[in-house]
Amino acid sequence: MKLEHVAPTKPDNIEEQTRLTEDWLVKKPDGFVFVPVDFKALIPTVQKAIDAKMPVALYSNNMPDVNGAVTYVGSDDKTIEYEMSTFLFKRMGGKGKIVHIDGNPAAITAQQRKQGFEQALKESPGIELLASQPGQYRRLPAVQVFENLMQRYPQIDAVVSANDDMAVGVVEALIAAGRGGKTLVVGIDVIPDAVAAIKEGKMFASADYSLHDQAYIATTALVKHIRGEKVPKQMILPVLIATKENIGKWDTAYETRGVPNYAAVVAAQK
Repeated sequence: MKLEHVAPTKPDNIEEQTRLTEDWLVKKPDGFVFVPVDFKALIPTVQKAIDAKMPVALYSNNMPDVNGAVTYVGSDDKTIEYEMSTFLFKRMGGKGKIVHIDGNPAAITAQQRKQGFEQALKESPGIELLASQPGQYRRLPAVQVFENLMQRYPQIDAVVSANDDMAVGVVEALIAAGRGGKTLVVGIDVIPDAVAAIKEGKMFASADYSLHDQAYIATTALVKHIRGEKVPKQMILPVLIATKENIGKWDTAYETRGVPNYAAVVAAQK
């Protein structure tokens, strides 16, 4: 198998991803491993590939309205944010004032993560939500949002961020404001910057969205499908939470990490 990698140069750029995919449709590849920047806007293009007998394996962002995808591989976004938030609230003793930094409201991942956060919040009556605002899954917008919130709220005990890029931005903003170490910050993804922040005690924790593992499983599934093997229609990976105590598991380059056992992942599905 020969793998070609293409991605929009601008984050979440619908038009660019559509154009890139349309360009590859003309080349008629044997299949696509695909992460949509918008789970609705890319439906026509992805459906066109499937209808033209070019199989598509999805990961990270599901596209429930697409018919005939080989599989979807992901982490359950509602569950991952629920477990991350619940873990944080327990660390806080069930009391405190918090801020929620949401992702891109148009992304299904952000919508489901917010649902998980809201469920955890509902189960923790001692936790007071000061504000919930979108940071678009990007560091700079999250920093700008959080700097405004810090001016409004002199006490913020914790911040729940929908991803690590925003969480790291929040940590940087807290340090710049002289409030570093006074606020527990959590995110999702366990990106290298978050690993460093957790090791240094600047960030409390992150839930591993396992994009590395998702990509491996989705690509493996597509290859197996092309070779005529049957693959599950959906594979959901378990939630793992990274803290200072266990961060060594993630403190290594992606290229040197081991890959998940495909058969074990299949066997673990409900």
